[in-house]
Order: sequence, then structure tokens, then C-alpha cells
Amino acid sequence: MDEPTVAFFAITLTALVYTAFSIHITGVIGNRKRVKEIQEEMNRISAKLREIDYNTEAGRKEAEEEQRKIPALMNESMMLQFKPLLITLPLFLIMSYIVRTLFPNFVIKLAFALPIFIQNLDRFPNWRDEFGPLGWFILCLLFSSILMQVIIDRTKGRKNAAKV
Repeated sequence: MDEPTVAFFAITLTALVYTAFSIHITGVIGNRKRVKEIQEEMNRISAKLREIDYNTEAGRKEAEEEQRKIPALMNESMMLQFKPLLITLPLFLIMSYIVRTLFPNFVIKLAFALPIFIQNLDRFPNWRDEFGPLGWFILCLLFSSILMQVIIDRTKGRKNAAKV
């Protein structure tokens, strides 16, 4: 195999491995089940607050009690979502550096253009069809994480349907 092909597969495989690791870490440390429980609790509180009669003293007290729960739930949710970032962000920076260092001359030209929102804010969005090693790594991360999450959600959906 020639060097561009090796670089293509190496960068793509690195992105896939990073994505799988990131999803695993997020599931273990981030406790997605608890985050979903918190979201459901917040939705329940919001629905209850909409139904409360604020014209009565009892209604105002009940609303105040429910609203006191919200900051603690928000704080817990943010911490659960932030913890995995402490591992995945430094790893992302390391992997990005490795990819750029190992394959500095790699360039891939796609058959279509994609909107890139962070490169040139004067021409927002910036449509590009050519990417270097870091751009290809990030694109692979983006699409592989979406694909893996869809597969995981469908697999869990089938398991839940089989249990019922």
C-alpha cells in the first residue's frame, strides 16, 4: 500500500478507536442512565410548575419547593456530563497531535463539500472538500460517533423490546 492509503486507514482507525473509547468512558463515568433520570425529573417538575395555581398561598409554596430542587439536579447533571471530558479532551488533544505529526503531508479530497464553521468567519460557513490529517480525524470522529450512538441506541431498544 502506498503512504496516502496507509495514512487514510490509520487516521480512520484511530478515530474509530477514540470514538469507541470515548463512548465507553462517557457511559461508565458519565452514567447516562442517571442523566436521563435527571432530565425526566426536570420535565416532571416543569410540568408540575405549569399546573400549579400561583394565585393561592399553597400554590406559591409548592412552586417554591419544586423550584428549589432544580439547581441541585442541574448541578448533578452538569457534573455527570463534565467528568468524562476530563479524560476524553486531553486524549483528543494527544491523538490530534499524533495524527498531525505522523501524517503531516496527508490530504484527502472528497467528492463533495462540507460546511466548516470554525475556519473563516468572514465566509460563514466555509465550504470545503479538502482536508488534512486533523480535519479528516475530526470528520471521522464526528460521523463515527453519530453512527456508533445510533447503533448502541437501536441495540438497547431491541433489548428493551425483547424484555417486554
